[in-house]
Amino acid sequence: MVYLSLGLLLLGVVTALNLVLVLAVIRRLRRHEEERKIRTSRYENLTSGPPTGEPLPAFTAVAVDGTQVTSDGLAGREAALTFLSTDCAVCVTAAGDLPEFARRTGMDAAQIVVVIAGSDDAVAVEMTAPLAGVATVVREESAGPLSTRYEVQGTPTTVLVDPDGTVTYAEAGTNPVLDRLPA
Repeated sequence: MVYLSLGLLLLGVVTALNLVLVLAVIRRLRRHEEERKIRTSRYENLTSGPPTGEPLPAFTAVAVDGTQVTSDGLAGREAALTFLSTDCAVCVTAAGDLPEFARRTGMDAAQIVVVIAGSDDAVAVEMTAPLAGVATVVREESAGPLSTRYEVQGTPTTVLVDPDGTVTYAEAGTNPVLDRLPA
């Protein structure tokens, strides 16, 4: 009888402990979901990039390969500018998606300019690797001249321009353009 009582007591303690752990996990999952909602809501109604319908702001920059990149060089054809940051976790994924963006739009490296802002060289190299032959990459410090000129409020930000040099799309988010393109 003693063994049965001890067994039931042990079973009750283990069950209570299991209940406490399950409740702790549920609380943690709820907190994690609330934090995720807060992070994603930062991009809702976030104006980032030049206003649509306006001319593309003029710029001159030097790409990582030493070539000069200008807004005038983008004139006469569709173009895309993507602003990424080395302190943005989703920007690494967004950089990896740009080859697919180039394939779907038919744009070449001269039409896609990627601005990587920040001081973390290792992350910048990781972002630049999938862009070889796909985009012209420009590096700058956080809140550098291009990001400031283009009023980038969050990264990644994508700006699309028509052949006339008019901004047709400017939005911040993890993958705002790729999700809207046809397969």
